[in-house]
Amino acid sequence: SFLTATGYQTILASNGEEAIEIAKSESPNAILLDVKMPGINGIETCRILRAQEETKLIPVIMATALGITKPEATDAGADDIIYKPFNLADLALRVKSILCIGDLRDRAQRLMTYMEQLDKNCPE
Repeated sequence: SFLTATGYQTILASNGEEAIEIAKSESPNAILLDVKMPGINGIETCRILRAQEETKLIPVIMATALGITKPEATDAGADDIIYKPFNLADLALRVKSILCIGDLRDRAQRLMTYMEQLDKNCPE
C-alpha cells in the first residue's frame, strides 16, 4: 500500500508460483520478494526467476525477517535485500535504486543487441 500511495503500480502475488507466473506475463520493472511465502520460498522463487529467459533480468529486492544474509540473497540472484521491520523511506530509496538498475540493464541489453546486429552486417 505504501508503494501504491507513492505512485508505483503494484501487482500482488500470494505465493512464489504465482509470482513467477505474474513476472512472466507482466514483465514488471522490479520485484519485491518476501523470503517467507507459502509454497516455494523467496530464495527458490528468485532462483527460478533468474533461470528463465523472460524474467532473468528483472531486478529483485528480497525482504526478510528471517536472518538471511546478503550473500545468501545475492547467491539466489537478488539485487538487494531489506530487513524487516524496515523504514518506509529506506524502502522507497531501494525501489528507486533498483528501478535505475533495471533501466541500465535494459539499455545494456539493447546496446548488445544493436552491436550484434552491426557485427553481423559488417564485412570481415
